[in-house]
Amino acid sequence: MKFKTSKSGVTKFITNLKLKPYEIYEGDSHKSGEKNRSMGLVRFPPILKFRVVDSTKTSFKVVTNENLNESFYIKRDAKSAYYTTEQQHFDNNCIGCPDSNYNPNWNIFETWERYLKRAEYISKQNLKIYDQPNVKVIFEDKQNTFLPFNITEVNGDWIKLKKGMGRESNFDASKNFDGWTQWKEGDKILIDITEHKYE
Repeated sequence: MKFKTSKSGVTKFITNLKLKPYEIYEGDSHKSGEKNRSMGLVRFPPILKFRVVDSTKTSFKVVTNENLNESFYIKRDAKSAYYTTEQQHFDNNCIGCPDSNYNPNWNIFETWERYLKRAEYISKQNLKIYDQPNVKVIFEDKQNTFLPFNITEVNGDWIKLKKGMGRESNFDASKNFDGWTQWKEGDKILIDITEHKYE
């Protein structure tokens, strides 16, 4: 795979693979980046995120096409350091904060549990909330209402929900939303995840 920045400022991911990773975005062009900055936002960089399904001392096995469930290996570079986000936070005092210890060769590995807990919020169509994983349904939404949740616990294919912080007005105060829902089934993710939101 090669990365090439076009004259417009977007990054092209050049590969012979049918690339459909967990997340891919070419990044803002120079023009859209300037427009975002003029509105008080930031220029959004390119994003390429693979789901890691296995790792060894020499490689990561990543899903390169989520639709076809195709996986390939990324060889670990002996000169690079691989940190969990907890380790990077400990070493740098702040995830993503540039400082004298910043290493551009870092490859961040994050567990699903940590990723889901730090998400801005999640939502789910055909939502069912259970008192315990797959036991008794305490709430069901057949209208696909937008209900943004935070996650407090992960237990295999199940997550424990709470009303999204600062988004309590989206919820009917007379109903109980505190419970569990299934977030994945095998390799299929059943929830929509919003990592960050600019308001």
